[in-house]
Amino acid sequence: MRSLLSLIKNEFKQLNILIIVSALIIAAWEWFLLTRTEHWPPGVSFGLGFIPLFFLPLIMIFLGYNSYRSEWGNNTIYLLKILPRKGYEINFAKFFPTFVYNLILSGALILVNLYFHQDFLAGVFRQIPEMLGREVFREFLILAYLSYLITGIQMYLITQFSYIIASFYNRFRLLISILIFILSHYFILRVGGFFNYLFNWLPDFPVTVFMENPAGVTESTIYIGSAPFVVILLLMTGLFFLNSRLIASDVDV
Repeated sequence: MRSLLSLIKNEFKQLNILIIVSALIIAAWEWFLLTRTEHWPPGVSFGLGFIPLFFLPLIMIFLGYNSYRSEWGNNTIYLLKILPRKGYEINFAKFFPTFVYNLILSGALILVNLYFHQDFLAGVFRQIPEMLGREVFREFLILAYLSYLITGIQMYLITQFSYIIASFYNRFRLLISILIFILSHYFILRVGGFFNYLFNWLPDFPVTVFMENPAGVTESTIYIGSAPFVVILLLMTGLFFLNSRLIASDVDV
C-alpha cells in the first residue's frame, strides 16, 4: 500500500507544473472576462467563461499519450514492472492524479463562472418561471458535468490504450496510435450500442420539468435512460484493466 501511495504522490508531483500553469491561465482568463462584463452584451462573458472546458479533454489526451511514453523515454518502465504492484495498481497510480486534475479544474472553473455571474443568472431566471428556470438549469448542469467527466476519462483511457498498442511496433508509433485511437472510438460506439440494448432494463433517471402555457405552469416528468451511462462506465472499466494487463505484460520497447 505504501508503494502505491508513493507512486500516486510521484505522479502528482509530475503534474504540479501543469496544474499551476492551467490554474493561472484559467484565473487570468476569468479575470479578463470579468473586466469586460460591463462593456460586452449580457451573457457574452458568461458563455466565454466556459471555453477552457473545451481544452481540458485535449489535455487529457496529451496526458494519456504521455502516461507511459515518458516512462519508456526515461527507461523507468522496467522499474515500474519489477515493483511488487499489480498492473492495475500501477495504472491506477497514473489514472487517479489525472482524473483529480480534470475534476478539480473543471469543477472550480464552473463554480467560479457561476459565482461571478450570479446577477446575470438572476436576471435570466426572473424572466421565466422560477421553478422552470432553476430546476431545469440544475438538472442540466449535473447531467452535463457527469457526461463531461466521463468523456475526459474515455479520452484518457483510449489514448493510453492506443499508445500501449503502438509500443509493440518499432516504427510509425504515432501513426499507429492515431489509427488505434480512431478505431477504438468506432468500436466503442458499435459495442456500446449493442450493450445499450441489453441494459435497457435498467431504471431511467426521472427528471422533473416545468412547462409554461397560457393556463400557467404545468409540471411533468421525463425519463433519461441510464443504460448509456452504465455501458460507457463498464466499457471504460474494462479498458482500464486491459491497459493494466498490457502494461504488466512483456511489452517490447
